[in-house]
Amino acid sequence: MTYRVKRLLSGTTLALAAATAAQAQEAEVMHWWTSGSEAAALQVFIGAYEAAGGTWTDNAVPDFESAIAAATSAIIGGNPPDALQFNAGTQFADLAQLGYLTDLSPLAEAGGWKAALPAALYGAVSYGGKVYAMPVDNHGENWLWLNRSVMEKAGAELPDSWDGFFPMLDKIKAAGFIPVAHGGEGWQELELFYQIMMFRGDDALYKGIVLDGDTSVLDTPEFTAFAEDFRKLNDYVDPGAPGRKWNDATQMVISGQAAMQFMGDWAKGEFTAAGMEPGKDFDCVLGLGGQDRFVISADVFVLPSGGDNAPAQELLAATMMDPAVQADFNAVKGGLPARLDADVSGLDACAQKGYAAMQTPEFQVAGPEISASADRVGAIQDAVTQYWNTPSETPDDFAAALRDAIAMTAE
Repeated sequence: MTYRVKRLLSGTTLALAAATAAQAQEAEVMHWWTSGSEAAALQVFIGAYEAAGGTWTDNAVPDFESAIAAATSAIIGGNPPDALQFNAGTQFADLAQLGYLTDLSPLAEAGGWKAALPAALYGAVSYGGKVYAMPVDNHGENWLWLNRSVMEKAGAELPDSWDGFFPMLDKIKAAGFIPVAHGGEGWQELELFYQIMMFRGDDALYKGIVLDGDTSVLDTPEFTAFAEDFRKLNDYVDPGAPGRKWNDATQMVISGQAAMQFMGDWAKGEFTAAGMEPGKDFDCVLGLGGQDRFVISADVFVLPSGGDNAPAQELLAATMMDPAVQADFNAVKGGLPARLDADVSGLDACAQKGYAAMQTPEFQVAGPEISASADRVGAIQDAVTQYWNTPSETPDDFAAALRDAIAMTAE
């Protein structure tokens, strides 16, 4: 599949690309984009980079945890590729602090990144007052995706509030469908943890546990009620979930085997790759009763320092940070462009819904990766996975495990 890039390079980015294209060398890029829609979206970057004079050498790793481990090892071992994918936030802070990453501040200043990026994203790609990463998308992590045909066959409708959610799932289950498609991996369980908080309206719990490390919220009736519902949701997931990849769970919804999936907006790329249209074949939901939330995350690329391939790296930066290229990339990937000056008028109804939520400050929620330390996120994920997969654990056990996770990673 090929994708026509509307406008390869523009503004200051065009000047930078023109200066570097003649010297451009082959660039090896390490990433974890291996699902069908991710691989298709990547072709937008590859096509734009090669059209500008570069040669792209692909280095794909099957999942993001393995990719981050491989990237870190490659950098520290002194044999890194020219660009590596991370999540925005704290994942690359140690590498920046130790001097392993290129300071992109001159490129950021020339390209107007500070004015073009949401403040939370600009902060999430900076460390110590310098810019070290290029954000290429703005992903909402807390979407609910529904197969319209399954919902109609089950006679089920999405309720206006959380109170009607489990009765809806019961109706779907009674009709012979899997109510919730889920992939049983630690990071997916962590996402489900705070996605359910958003749909229940438990913003205060999310803020206390993830952002502030405030253990007092764990002693509230609200946390107990949330923990009970989170455990109850397990009853609507099929036994084959453990170890399942996120995109395989998405395919269950696409095929009509399951009714819905809680997953970030990268899942939308799988629906559109299957020829499905939002509002016709599937629905995308950010909240119940109009209370949308947009949990912000982003994919970024860092450029290791100390190599001799600066022209290729600069051309990569020019290509990936071009607003038109980002718009074309995210049309396939499923997210929003990281740059606010990108033209989103051609994106689909789900993207427009996410874009509208991003215009409302109270609907914007900083995702764990850009707002908490990697140690805290990892410790909370371990506690969530333990609770989700251990039926004998009580809400009190869960609270104790989260309390320990927060305490051991106190900043």
